Amino acid sequence: MNNFHKFQIRWGDPLLEKFAAPPEDVLGELSHFEMGIRRFCYESDRPIWLEIGKEQIKVFLAPDISMLLEEDLPTQIDQLSRGETIRLEFVDSCCLTIELMPLGNKINCNLRYFGYSDSNKNFSLDGSYKQFQLNSKEVLETLTNFCIKIGDMATETGYITRQEKDDFIYPLEIHKISSLKLEN
Repeated sequence: MNNFHKFQIRWGDPLLEKFAAPPEDVLGELSHFEMGIRRFCYESDRPIWLEIGKEQIKVFLAPDISMLLEEDLPTQIDQLSRGETIRLEFVDSCCLTIELMPLGNKINCNLRYFGYSDSNKNFSLDGSYKQFQLNSKEVLETLTNFCIKIGDMATETGYITRQEKDDFIYPLEIHKISSLKLEN
């Protein structure tokens, strides 16, 4: 019998209304890929539900996931697969940090909410804190598949090139090869 909590990512329906201005690069500093991912997340915006245990965390493709991608989420997933702790921060929609700490076949997951803590929007430095034990394989597969799906969707809709997608998911391919070697 395992005592692991579930870890899932669900895609919501596309939003019909945009709540922010489209991404811009007025200084011309972003690569085609960076701008393409931002545009994809903006144009395809939808809620993304992170299910950790009984927690239902609602974030959005833009800006939450877009910001994670800018922080090179595939490389972070690879680091997690090699035993390193990673932190996923959602500062826009829900003021949450998810800390994932691998320990063998499990991952200790700490959720730390911060910022506004009541309906009156009274700011508090005291955040709530929750802890879960997750199955390492489930977390790595879920995060990997999520990144690959984003890369595929952004490529299919013409926001990024196939080569840019391949470069983006390259750290995930190394992770998959490493995990196959460990299983054999």
